[in-house]
Amino acid sequence: MQNATLKKEAKKAIDTLSEEKVRVAIDFIDYLKAKEEMEATLEILSSRELMVQIEEAGKAIKKGNLHEFVSWEKVKRNV
Repeated sequence: MQNATLKKEAKKAIDTLSEEKVRVAIDFIDYLKAKEEMEATLEILSSRELMVQIEEAGKAIKKGNLHEFVSWEKVKRNV
């Protein structure tokens, strides 16, 4: 099923719940969001290559070598 269809189904299901059950659903959704964020963080932390790149970027920033980075404006244009 596509993401948009799943979201529509979830919204319909929520509309049928009591206020108490909606609060429980929101708590569960918040838990799932936090879990997903933690998994992404752990994935980054477990990647030796990414951690080396992050360390090198930190050193470059401290040295003032900002020319080594892509500007946010340029990144936004390419997304």
